[in-house]
Amino acid sequence: MTITLKNTKFEAVLSTHGAELTALRGADGTQYVFEGPESVWKYHAPVLFPHVGRIKDGFYTWQGKEFHLVNNGMSRDMEHRLVEQTDTAATFELTEGAETADKFPWKFSLRTHYALTDSGLTFTTTVTNTDATTMQFSLGSHTAFCCPRNTDPAGTTNADYQYEFERREPLTQVLLNDAAQLAADADGTAPCTRPYGEKDAGVIPIGADGFGNGHFFTAFTSSWVGLRNKKDGSLVRVNCAGYPYLMVWQGGNGASGVAGSGFNCIEPWYGTADAENTDHAWEHKGALIALEPGASFTADQSITIER
Repeated sequence: MTITLKNTKFEAVLSTHGAELTALRGADGTQYVFEGPESVWKYHAPVLFPHVGRIKDGFYTWQGKEFHLVNNGMSRDMEHRLVEQTDTAATFELTEGAETADKFPWKFSLRTHYALTDSGLTFTTTVTNTDATTMQFSLGSHTAFCCPRNTDPAGTTNADYQYEFERREPLTQVLLNDAAQLAADADGTAPCTRPYGEKDAGVIPIGADGFGNGHFFTAFTSSWVGLRNKKDGSLVRVNCAGYPYLMVWQGGNGASGVAGSGFNCIEPWYGTADAENTDHAWEHKGALIALEPGASFTADQSITIER
């Protein structure tokens, strides 16, 4: 089921499948979030839970039992319950059940909340531990923004856009292997980092070559990362305040100049992909959030549009 939120500035289309934002449009019809087709990418802005990034061999173990997940977790591929709705806001919930039993060992509530504002979209995810033991998980988002946009002048390509970190700070990259797993050093340590080496601090040019399986960052202090249209100065930014990691990734063929053919993602994460040398034990996985029984944790990946 899909529902539509609308105010005087924006329209958002949401799906109960994955509690996913499938479209964000301005009052002038500008498409900000990638709307398809599935032949390019089947998602739009998936919520990632209880794992972010690649999970090696599709499984992990917890207390000796094997559990199975796809990359980026289970939330994006499951039906969520619509629990609240107004003209401008909606909240969805996913809880444990038969479908999650072989994927995640804990009882939980995952609530995804959206609310349109005059400057964009409030977008938060809240995990509550409804089990009797401490729960460990990762949480993130994967919003894809159109490059070029449907209202861009003819001839605009993704090269007319760039990523910007709020504080224009020198970036630290987390090393990934060709399978988008955390690369380990000669001693078997992962994650490993290095200076990103961008020409202008905190600015990442976008071109036809893309970012492979993604460029992954840590140790930033910026409270947002944005996608800047260099032609008109407009900026779409995603909140990343407090996040320990952030991924950027490019899909489709935005270099063609055909609106809707390509996108660039901004993905704030609490967690990382599996290491290439993982032993698959959840107990040994780094960067997980530990949540006591009855406690909640909220991630904010709200979107702000600046024209």
